[in-house]
Amino acid sequence: MSYVTHIQTVVNTAFADIEAAITARKLVDAPAAREAFLGRWVAQAAKKQRFHHSVKADLQRWMQRARSAGTKAALEAEFRQIQSVYQAWFPVSAPANAVMHTQLCQLIDAAKAAQWMVHTDATIDRKVRVISDGQHSLAVCSDATQAAFDSEGVLVKPLSVYVRGPENTFIGWAHQAGLAPTKVTAYKSIVKYHAEYLIWPQNQADSLMVMPAQTTQK
Repeated sequence: MSYVTHIQTVVNTAFADIEAAITARKLVDAPAAREAFLGRWVAQAAKKQRFHHSVKADLQRWMQRARSAGTKAALEAEFRQIQSVYQAWFPVSAPANAVMHTQLCQLIDAAKAAQWMVHTDATIDRKVRVISDGQHSLAVCSDATQAAFDSEGVLVKPLSVYVRGPENTFIGWAHQAGLAPTKVTAYKSIVKYHAEYLIWPQNQADSLMVMPAQTTQK
């Protein structure tokens, strides 16, 4: 099974355990109580290695947030969003769809239409700086793009996309193109001042996709 299956198992199990605790009258069905339950739940899940190692970083991140924010950690809200988004993007019984070069082109065209500065013709193999004069910008290495897609235009290896601009805007375009990027770094990428995202073959990433600003169906 892939990460996209394992992360759904985590959130689905969490909600099943909450409902079981409520039914057994071990938990009051109230927001603060549910949030406290999830804080304890992720800590125990991480400690006991209850789930696949691919979700270890997610469990640790949630555990740290619960420790620092308590019942204001908003774990339930994030779990609900993950459950909703992943059910829409990755139905358990449905085969994964190939990611095509045309989808990357759709993303690039959206950036161009919004008058972003777009760089897709150059090789990015060392630390570079894009001079954008204040414009938002998007860059993709030409050599990496050629290597990432096969002769039929199918994405066969992860491809980096470098972005300087509002994340919600970029992610919205990506989702409209049927792409589910993950985030590598906020700004310390090989392209100076740009965030780095990865798009994945069949959208089968090894970490959590960047969530939309609001829960939406694909």
